[in-house]
Amino acid sequence: VGDTKTVELSGLGTFTVRVANTSKPGDCSTSGFSQTACGFVVEFQDIITNHNMNTASTNVGGWEKSEMRTYLNDTIYKALPADLQKVIIDTFVVSGHGKNDSNNFETTDKLYLLATAEVYADASTAYDKAQDKTRQLDYYAQKGVTASSLSEAIKRYNGSTKLWWLRSAYSNDTYMFYVVTSDGILSLNTSNNTYGVSPAFRIG
Repeated sequence: VGDTKTVELSGLGTFTVRVANTSKPGDCSTSGFSQTACGFVVEFQDIITNHNMNTASTNVGGWEKSEMRTYLNDTIYKALPADLQKVIIDTFVVSGHGKNDSNNFETTDKLYLLATAEVYADASTAYDKAQDKTRQLDYYAQKGVTASSLSEAIKRYNGSTKLWWLRSAYSNDTYMFYVVTSDGILSLNTSNNTYGVSPAFRIG
């Protein structure tokens, strides 16, 4: 966990990825539990580009219907080296819903954004309805990332700290998703804003 390697993304440049998780505790075998923090997970260390969650200001349909999900699993996936594409496995992804939806979303993805509880040990919030369907990644657990210990949640783009998106919709309205601010704080932002993208994937 924490080991790094550089990866060339066609049209975007060279970026560092790190091993974010290697463990697979018992929760990972529970029906309906997201596999996004289970097994061998790799994440981009920093932000690779900027994009909005949706062109319109909406979180209806959550991660499943977001333009960000399509962008990652099409444009960004295709930009990865062919040998890396071959070893990325499909991941069962659970994500929370906004005010106009009533159920969490379940998708199968090659690339995905992290969720609140995958970064912060104490991300407990009434407004991420899928927080109990995943776990903190080994990397963030080892670094002790909490709401009051934030430095390892900070990510950079071209050397500067920048806000980055999480896949978790905010259940108390119809237009926001969770984000990590440039200071590493768990926060919210409107889905049509253009902010940092730092995806993860699993190897198998």
